[in-house]
Amino acid sequence: MAACTQAAGLVATGKGGWPMRIERRDPTLKYPRAIREEKLRLVLDWLLEFQCSSVELLARRLGLTHQSSYKFFRALLDDQIIQQFKSVYTNRARYLMLTKAGVGLLQVAGRDVAHAHTQSSRLNRYAHLLHDLAVQAAVLKRLGHYDEVIWDKHIQIPDQFEKPDALLHSPKHYWVAVEYERWRKEQKRIYLSFMNHARALIKRHYSGVYYLFDREPDLVHYQTLFEAREWPEYHYHRKTGKITPAGTHFQPDAIERLRDCFLFLHEPHTHTRDSL
Repeated sequence: MAACTQAAGLVATGKGGWPMRIERRDPTLKYPRAIREEKLRLVLDWLLEFQCSSVELLARRLGLTHQSSYKFFRALLDDQIIQQFKSVYTNRARYLMLTKAGVGLLQVAGRDVAHAHTQSSRLNRYAHLLHDLAVQAAVLKRLGHYDEVIWDKHIQIPDQFEKPDALLHSPKHYWVAVEYERWRKEQKRIYLSFMNHARALIKRHYSGVYYLFDREPDLVHYQTLFEAREWPEYHYHRKTGKITPAGTHFQPDAIERLRDCFLFLHEPHTHTRDSL
């Protein structure tokens, strides 16, 4: 996605005030120890940012397949650098997260580990796991075009109804938001989301939005609402969680190139049952 507005005054930050740098694999490395250290660093950084992941996604982060990376991840488990946990929402499929030893390695490497997660009990009943894995897959698909990423738990943008699922930074010095929709929301929440991003774009917190959809009919539904000449505005009441009509309408075409900042894509994420 090319920037439709240049983001100046972005107030999004990652842990310790910094996003996660998307480090590239070094093709010149030849010695097994150096290659393993590089792979370990990439995996630990990813788990620090996203809290947990799957073998499949982490293998993709390394540019490998599940099969070719089996021994590497098995060794990390045996060395207790990472650990497995099961999710009650995915037929108890297994996923990977940090251990205290893994966090210790990150700390030695100079990473801010204040928000690192090592307790599997906090994740095995995490209801949004499949959504977060889909977001990771979307980020991985775009790694070649961006050099930094911030997951939504670490984004700090004031006065937003909801934070994006992720923010990606381009080497051309602009940010784009990622919004992944596994399920269709109510119309009022959809328009609230459109307005949430529109205001952030107008304030130049970021320069574009990827709206990604697991199901194509949902993409069509969102695009139909998006293309309306006027968007109904709503109030979100934080204390009660209620959404009520504001009685006003927003005209997106009054803002130059605003519609160009939104990109709608059908991008289904197939969940696989990883095992080690």
